[in-house]
Amino acid sequence: MKSPKIEHQPFEAFTKPTTAFTPHQSEEMVKKKRQKTEAEFVSWSKTGPIALGAGFTRALAREIVKNLTTIGQFTQHHLLRKNGAGFTSRPFRREPQLMKSQGKGTIGEYPMVLDTSVLIDGRILPMVNSGFIVGTLIIPQVVLGEVQHIADSPDSVRRAKGRRGLEVVGKLKGQKANPAVKVKVVSDDVPEAREVDHKLAALAKGWGAKLVTVDFNLAQYARVQGVKVLNINDLAQALKMSIVPGEELTIKITHEGREREQGVGYLPDGTMIVVDRARALVGQDIAVVITKIHQTPAGQLFFARLK
Repeated sequence: MKSPKIEHQPFEAFTKPTTAFTPHQSEEMVKKKRQKTEAEFVSWSKTGPIALGAGFTRALAREIVKNLTTIGQFTQHHLLRKNGAGFTSRPFRREPQLMKSQGKGTIGEYPMVLDTSVLIDGRILPMVNSGFIVGTLIIPQVVLGEVQHIADSPDSVRRAKGRRGLEVVGKLKGQKANPAVKVKVVSDDVPEAREVDHKLAALAKGWGAKLVTVDFNLAQYARVQGVKVLNINDLAQALKMSIVPGEELTIKITHEGREREQGVGYLPDGTMIVVDRARALVGQDIAVVITKIHQTPAGQLFFARLK
């Protein structure tokens, strides 16, 4: 037996008088009319759902499905992107998450992450002692592990470089010449990143820190990732002496050049000068005149003649 169809009305339909009362009607009649209306609403609220039965349930189910379909279309609109003639799913990418992250607020002021190459290079130590650097130097545990691995290498050259890197770490932690510099060794890691370079870039980005390195490839990768990079080689190039053709210098010829009759000497900052007809003057300090400047990817190369 089908349940009778009952149309639901809002509460206002029951509470609002359906008949306009004339001024001649007594207040008692008005009161009785309202009481009757309220009783009808109470009766409807108790028996309505029971009277509706399965019909009400089906109607409610259709409304829920309709709303879910609308939500699904909204979600699809935001998760899909236009690609050519159709739509393709946008891949879900997980951003690298820091494990045991200390956050930007606790890592220190003006944080700078040191990589393996800058510790082996060693120039970071005199830079700190000179007072030109201020902030927090962060040495991740993965970097220390890599330096330790190099120090344990069977190759004597690599072993010497690794030991020098460990020595630099010890001197940085114990330095007192520059109290404005703090050194932290942290164990934070990025499990999603396999390569050490990728870990360092992700850590620096997560901390809002700068990355200090002498590795050209790492510097390029970090810049692509939006990390600010301090390449000590760039600083060294900026600090080299400004020399122009015709300038006179005194240098020591240290060894022979590639071409015939050439001798090679160096300025105090490491700039190489190739001197014509100075092959026989190896080991002597001589006066030269700069004749030409050649720009190379590694810096400037100067050519000179005997004065």
